[in-house]
Amino acid sequence: MTQISRNYTEALYGFDAVIQRVPADRWDEASPCDGWCARDVVAHAAGVVDAVAQMTRTGENALPETPDPGDDPVGLWNSSRDSLLEALDEPGALGKVGNYWFGESTIEDILAFSQWDPLIHAWDLGQAVGLEAHTNQDLAESSLEIIGANAETLRAMSLMGPEVQVPADADPMTRLLGLTGRNPLQ
Repeated sequence: MTQISRNYTEALYGFDAVIQRVPADRWDEASPCDGWCARDVVAHAAGVVDAVAQMTRTGENALPETPDPGDDPVGLWNSSRDSLLEALDEPGALGKVGNYWFGESTIEDILAFSQWDPLIHAWDLGQAVGLEAHTNQDLAESSLEIIGANAETLRAMSLMGPEVQVPADADPMTRLLGLTGRNPLQ
């Protein structure tokens, strides 16, 4: 396991820690993501994780599709999470090269780039259902570096909203949330 895969796994489990605590009657609460409820945040995250798992298994590009969480968003997430972890556990998985989301890269490159997704959505889900998402500030800092360098591309692809200004001396997670269009200071 490399530091990149450790970071991604930690972000994944941070999201998981919020999902597993969501009260059954809170799945339809509005999230900070426009038009999404808590259930939708989980469905999106599961779709991204499923795409990474598919690319890891096949070596071919896979675009995220949003599965239907139905009445069991936790079950959907558990299945997606476990599938990805199983795929990543295969020998040589991280070094697999393919023409993925942003051109030729390795699965490890995909993990480095996409660790922001579970990190940010843990916060989104926590905000929706009234739970605290505990964040590793080092993960937020490394995500901030990667996403910061690609912010305009991601905005052009409608993968994040307009930047929300936060204090320059704010902690890394607060700055990452602002960069991705969330207002953590409300």
